[in-house]
Amino acid sequence: MKKLGKLAVILFAVQIVALQVSFAQKLKPADVPSEVSQAMDFQYPYVKVSAWQLDGDQYIATFKDEGAVGKAYISRSGDWLRTTYDVKKDELPSVITEYVKTNYPDFIISGSYLEEKENEPLHYMLEVKQEGIGFKPSKLTFSDKGELMSRVDPDNFKDPTATETKPVAENTSSKQNAAPKQNTATKPASEPKPAAKPEPKPKPEAAPKPEKPKKEKPAPVVTDEHGNVAIAESEVPDVVKKNLLKKILHPEDLNWFEIDNQYVAKCVNSGRKTAAYFSKDGVWDKTLTVLPEEAITGPVLKHLNDFYKGFKFKTAIKETRADKDDKTMVEFYEKANYKAKVPTTVIFDKTGKLLRTIEADPEMADVNTKADGKDDLDKYYAKMNMSLEEKANTSAAIPENVQAVFKLKYPRVTNVEWKATSDMSYEAHYYSARGKEICVISSTGVIVETLLQGKPENLSATIQSYLKKEYKGCKLVEYYSVKRIAEKLNLYKVIIQEKKSTEQTELWFNLNGKPFNN
Repeated sequence: MKKLGKLAVILFAVQIVALQVSFAQKLKPADVPSEVSQAMDFQYPYVKVSAWQLDGDQYIATFKDEGAVGKAYISRSGDWLRTTYDVKKDELPSVITEYVKTNYPDFIISGSYLEEKENEPLHYMLEVKQEGIGFKPSKLTFSDKGELMSRVDPDNFKDPTATETKPVAENTSSKQNAAPKQNTATKPASEPKPAAKPEPKPKPEAAPKPEKPKKEKPAPVVTDEHGNVAIAESEVPDVVKKNLLKKILHPEDLNWFEIDNQYVAKCVNSGRKTAAYFSKDGVWDKTLTVLPEEAITGPVLKHLNDFYKGFKFKTAIKETRADKDDKTMVEFYEKANYKAKVPTTVIFDKTGKLLRTIEADPEMADVNTKADGKDDLDKYYAKMNMSLEEKANTSAAIPENVQAVFKLKYPRVTNVEWKATSDMSYEAHYYSARGKEICVISSTGVIVETLLQGKPENLSATIQSYLKKEYKGCKLVEYYSVKRIAEKLNLYKVIIQEKKSTEQTELWFNLNGKPFNN
């Protein structure tokens, strides 16, 4: 009997292993069909696949993109189906977490990720379930703005928000405890004591002579980089000062300003220059903090090292916001612009994804040199305002029908730079979760092609060998995966530059790495 029991356990374990293998079979890169690996390289040319799996008829490529773990699902025929990105619970929009708390109290979020599909807006996928073994999860889908799109609960699901009303038990006892009777008997009053004799009144002292008022020295006038004059701390409401201490425990060199209908506390916090903004009612809006070079880590540093090798750090500002739309701005010098002191600026969101790049402008060399003495926090908003003005100026000249087509295709993209081409088309340059992208739209409002930038080191070995042989003395600047919509053609666009003349040339290749006559 014991042997039979052990055999049953072994068979059960084998079945479990077999089930796991059939569910997701691990593969070596050499076992992945070429059309599948080519589709992955084309869709995500800037990432490296860490693992391959086969799940039924779908190949799953696991990769890391700017700190986020992604899984791309590709069919056997080489068609990209979808991509999911793991999202931490504390990085979910507050409207989503509030929905879960309200509609699934005492449940846990067992899984959360972003899903990307062709011709569909980016959306969140969640699984919530009761703690314990054997509970099936509810599957929720939200838009990127946190709006509920679908909700699928398992069979026999009991809504935790539905409350059962229980009848209140009646009090059948009719007797009540009587209040204890008070003892009205009083003790006889004691005999009064004889009154004490009044003490003699003291003689009034002579009034002191008034002192001459001392002349107080006027307090030094403190101004910020904009010329705003600091206000006295007594002019700041207590609620504002109290909320400042919630954000900054030990502010040093603190000065208060009243700017644009806000109270601004400028100070030094942990050795870093800081500015905290509050409304008149004391509601915290945002905090700006100057960051040292050693604070630039993670995906931000990786991006700088990947695309700007040998850069020289200039300054960085972190903006922490009440709406959680945090940003980090980094200014640095590229090798070619270091002597002229012309910085390049990149702006990232709180997850380390690139939002915008402000390229170095050599014509601004004198301006940037003179502005070096200007306050870093002031320059941050100068850059941000310049960024907004650039977008406004470039988009104003783009036909409305072209902008409408782009907005319909990419509703969630906001940071767009428009460029008019020589063939009467328009290019929309923007950054998505996949990196830098370009969408080319004709003047009639038709999407002609899309381009996705890849990392130079991820360019295929075949193309790299061709460049070394045919274009000696040239360096690779950048390359793109190109989809031509009407022709249903996939190509690589490679831009090289001569080291001496700095002249740039465009080269085209097919997916096999062979030159293509464009």
